[in-house]
Amino acid sequence: MILDVNGLTKIFPGPNRTQVVANDRLTFQIGEGEIFGLLGHNGAGKTTIVNQILGLLTPDDGEITLMGKSVITSPMHARAICSVQPQSQVSLGFLTPTQAVTLMGKMRAGSKFDPKRMNRLFDMLDMGEWANKEGQKLSGGIRRLTAFCMAVITPGKLVILDEPTNDVDPVRRRYLWQAIREITRDGTSVILVTHNVVEAEKAVDRIAILDKGKFLAQGTPSEIKSAVSDRMRLEIRWNKELADSDMPDWARITYRNGNQMLCSLQPSLAPLAIRWAAEQVDQGFILDYSLSPTTMEDVYIELTVGKEKSNEPSVQSV
Repeated sequence: MILDVNGLTKIFPGPNRTQVVANDRLTFQIGEGEIFGLLGHNGAGKTTIVNQILGLLTPDDGEITLMGKSVITSPMHARAICSVQPQSQVSLGFLTPTQAVTLMGKMRAGSKFDPKRMNRLFDMLDMGEWANKEGQKLSGGIRRLTAFCMAVITPGKLVILDEPTNDVDPVRRRYLWQAIREITRDGTSVILVTHNVVEAEKAVDRIAILDKGKFLAQGTPSEIKSAVSDRMRLEIRWNKELADSDMPDWARITYRNGNQMLCSLQPSLAPLAIRWAAEQVDQGFILDYSLSPTTMEDVYIELTVGKEKSNEPSVQSV
């Protein structure tokens, strides 16, 4: 076990003598070579968890054990064996990606720094064209990829990536996920912090959905989806103005935006849904449609919708 978090609780003072519950008795473990996703919207408490794992914040309750040592009593140990890519952009100034990654590699590995690893990373991410350009002349996406390379050039046993795909173009985003999976093959573990539900589902081994400081669900994407909903999703793009009466009784409307509509239905109704949608296409009412199993995005919306209204007004989370 790389990381063992048990009953983690962090509370901050809020306005007017209220309390801000950032993390509420959270428990999770990360195994060797595992990619673990922390999924939640801004303010859910993800960054607070990371700062406590790194020993930058002390929990109000609970325990964090990293590679067999308590982070609370040995915070320097935690920072020595963790590598981090922060959410904010790294300021490279006049440094080129080659210079920045080499500098970080030598700081962590000393004389054992291997420049061939840096070249392999650049090749994997298709960023060789910009490897020797000054940071101030680089796009946000290339600076983001450079920050990733700085974090993993000599990775610790636990790599924490906070929104690593921000500003990265779709092609290199795919390369980045391949690179993340590659670094776990020697037993390195990864915490992926993100609010991007679609990407998280494809990239992680296990995931925890965080909302207002609490875990709403935890497990593999398939485990969470099967536990929360066994329904199918029917996505439609209409060629006319929408009305609820346009949909048959067997479909439950879950989302609507302009001429786009998302519905859920029982799996046994899938053949009926396909026939109905095909008829609507033939009559010119629907432009296109798709039928697929429930996604993590559907589950996330189902778990988190309405939570804001159910909370006490004096309790908030960050």
